[in-house]
Amino acid sequence: MSDEKIIEEGYKTSTIKRDRMKKMGALKGAFAISIARSSKDPLFERMIKFKKAYKVVKAQLLRKYGMKGQIAARKAALAHK
Repeated sequence: MSDEKIIEEGYKTSTIKRDRMKKMGALKGAFAISIARSSKDPLFERMIKFKKAYKVVKAQLLRKYGMKGQIAARKAALAHK
C-alpha cells in the first residue's frame, strides 16, 4: 500500500467535525499505532494487554453495578426532560 493511498484514506469525512490540526493529531496517533503493530514493538503488545485487562474489569463492574447504573441513568434522563 502506498503512502499516498494511506493519506487519502485518512482524509475521508467523518461524523465529527474537526479542524486540520485535530485531524492531523488523530491521524498521527493512528499511524503511529499502525507502524508499531507492523514492527512488532513490545510497547504495542503491552498496550493491547492492558486494553484487554481494562475491558475484562469493566465487564465485571457492569455485572456488579449495572442495574444501579441503569436506575441512575433513567432518573437522570427523566430529570432532564
